[in-house]
Order: sequence, then structure tokens, then C-alpha cells
Amino acid sequence: MSSREESLIDILERALPLPPKIIVGYNKLERDFTSGDVARVCDISRSSAKFYVNKMVDLRLVTKVPHKRMYQKFANANKFSDWLKDLSKLALEPLESGQLELPEEEY
Repeated sequence: MSSREESLIDILERALPLPPKIIVGYNKLERDFTSGDVARVCDISRSSAKFYVNKMVDLRLVTKVPHKRMYQKFANANKFSDWLKDLSKLALEPLESGQLELPEEEY
């Protein structure tokens, strides 16, 4: 791996909410999956997979299927980059332009 590639991976690790290894695995998952699938695809422990799946749910990258131990990708987020593009379009760009206001801090 070149130093350029190492630098880019380092930036991704710092800037994104999920590690690059999890992002690569997410893109390989079927639309419906379990935390066990995440563990297998990403070659991580089941407890780590559950942690990252819960983080994905919190980020609204996936949703929990009611009454099942399964999760589902949103239709517009089959790849992590799809989700990130939507986040940029719906939140980041409006924030930068002033259309999305930050809530006032409560003291």
C-alpha cells in the first residue's frame, strides 16, 4: 500500500462514523441481514458486529425489522456512499448555506 493510500484510509478512519472495514462489509451485505452476517462478512466478533449494527440504526443507515433479529438497508442506501450522498444533500449542504440552523445551546 502506498503512502497516499495509507493517508486516505487514515482520513476515512477519522472522518467517518464507521471504520472502513465495516463500510466495505456493509456494501457486501444483502438488503436484509443479521448482525451475524455483519460479523461474518467483516471478519469481526459477534459483539463488535452488534455494536456496529446498533450504530447503523442510530445513524439511520439501516432499520430493525420488527419482531425479528434482522435489519434492513433503506432503499436509497444500498451502499454506504449512497447514504453519505443523501446526508450531504439533505443536511450538510443546507447547514453550510444557512438553510439548516443549529439548535441553540441550552445552559
